[in-house]
Amino acid sequence: MNTLKAFYVDDMPTVYAAATIEDAARLYDHDLGEPCEDGYPREVSEAELDKPVPDYDDNEQPTGEMTSMRVWLETATPGFLCGAE
Repeated sequence: MNTLKAFYVDDMPTVYAAATIEDAARLYDHDLGEPCEDGYPREVSEAELDKPVPDYDDNEQPTGEMTSMRVWLETATPGFLCGAE
């Protein structure tokens, strides 16, 4: 079972998968070389996790299907989950 949570790390919004809010901040800092903006990271709400969003294939092309952040989170590894890269 995956124990990662989803965190907004900026106002783009970019979402990272991490075990804790501190881990999300560390991962963002490692990837971008700068700390999160004030007020970030913040945990994605249960409702936001379940909101339908377009699904994409491995080539980042829309599939025409819908999914959710919760589905992506189930197979995620720590780091970037979705949003602006």
